[in-house]
Amino acid sequence: MLSIIFIVIFFVIVFAINAKNFGVKSFEEYATARGSFGVLAISLAVFSTWYVGATFTAFAGYSVGYGFIGLYVLTYATLTMLSMYLVAEKTYIWGKKYHIGTQAELMDLRYKSSMVRLVVGIAGIVFTAPWLLMEWITQGVIFNYATNGLISPVVGMLIGIVVVLAYVSLGGMKSVITANIFQGAFMFFVGTGVMLYMIFKFSGGIAAGMDSLVTNHPETLTFPGPGWELPTAFWTSIIVTSGLGGFMWPWVYNKLFASDSIRSIKQSALIAPIIGAIFYVVFQLLGNILYMNDTARNKPEEAYMWAAGEVGPVVLALMSTIIMATSIATVSGIIQAMSTSISRDVATVIKKDISEKTAMKIARISVFIIGAICAVLATVDVGALINIALLSYQGIIMIFPVVILGLYWKRANKEGALAGMIIGTIVSMTLTVTEPAFITNLGWSAGVYGLITTTVIMLIAGYAKPVEAHVEDLWNDIETARSNKKSAPLNAVDPALASTNLKNK
Repeated sequence: MLSIIFIVIFFVIVFAINAKNFGVKSFEEYATARGSFGVLAISLAVFSTWYVGATFTAFAGYSVGYGFIGLYVLTYATLTMLSMYLVAEKTYIWGKKYHIGTQAELMDLRYKSSMVRLVVGIAGIVFTAPWLLMEWITQGVIFNYATNGLISPVVGMLIGIVVVLAYVSLGGMKSVITANIFQGAFMFFVGTGVMLYMIFKFSGGIAAGMDSLVTNHPETLTFPGPGWELPTAFWTSIIVTSGLGGFMWPWVYNKLFASDSIRSIKQSALIAPIIGAIFYVVFQLLGNILYMNDTARNKPEEAYMWAAGEVGPVVLALMSTIIMATSIATVSGIIQAMSTSISRDVATVIKKDISEKTAMKIARISVFIIGAICAVLATVDVGALINIALLSYQGIIMIFPVVILGLYWKRANKEGALAGMIIGTIVSMTLTVTEPAFITNLGWSAGVYGLITTTVIMLIAGYAKPVEAHVEDLWNDIETARSNKKSAPLNAVDPALASTNLKNK
């Protein structure tokens, strides 16, 4: 019961620090919090959103079961933060000037195409959905484990759904990031401390644990790790697809629109991976040490919770709360991004004259519809869902060239973006489903072939027609902002007039 008490206290704190944010009436505030958060807030928001609750359950199979292979997360997280750094300047400048609130809306501005916006928006929703469901199922599992079966996984999941839906629908992005600050700090300081304590209790310390691994299980410290039989190229390909696709998730990318400056975004791109690396290295070390225990090795998905329980009830309660904090942080970001995208990138594209009040209503209704759908799907097999979630990277990666080429290459155009995303996704999903022999033999995942397809199509289309006039105007915005960065910011443009102004130019 101590675990439930800790989790309830955690929920109460989340609501208490968010009380002043409830009652958001402006859709812009719901979507972007009016760009009011600084470097520390964005850093902790990205960190807490990035490391999902399933890291301690589903993905523990890598750290506990396969040893070294689990370190791929550190490598691809670095690539992801590099993507964040690269998109920071133009995302912030265009976002502020044209009141942009979503990744898909940014692509609409860049390519002057509502169809590009619709495709990017739908792709973000579809490929994000498995992660959302997996996180809520994780919350149910944690409730069930922490109470020795007193609370069923379904009931536990419903509790998590109610908590998140309440503060996301009431406070939007401001509530999400305010909670992320607390959740991220709790994850880093308490989470890292608890895992270090568990390392000490199980092996006598990091040095003693490493000595024992070198002596008894050296295979856990060398590539590819015990039990790993896939080609080396597969390890490289999951780094590429996860690293480049990782910042394309709308629930991560949209955090940029809540930032108060370019400097905050760029500094966050440096700070978030540092605190993330410290946290994950300790997580990985604990996983390696738990590999030496037969119980943990045979059930790696339960290893961290089991180990916490072995140390004592207080540690189990803290571990349960840490995993819940990690999961809630991710879920709140996903829900806010999905509801914003449904309203702003789907409904607004289909019916252009939607008022801000209606857009706000659509976003809030979407929050509860998403929650209801997840509740219905609560019985999905977690193992199957994890595979679907991992495969979703093979789809979201197609947005990477659309974003990066769009922000850095003037010749990128809507024809190439649309054809590239659609054909690249078809190639990736077809190879994923059919799994031809060369996929298994060579080791490169289907997403890599889809990524290459999308990029080549965009390059060909880019050279097939001249640079469009509106692109020059957007680039001029960047030059103007750079020259005036020490003076007043660019004048804001009414969002309803933004695309019209560019078209008239």
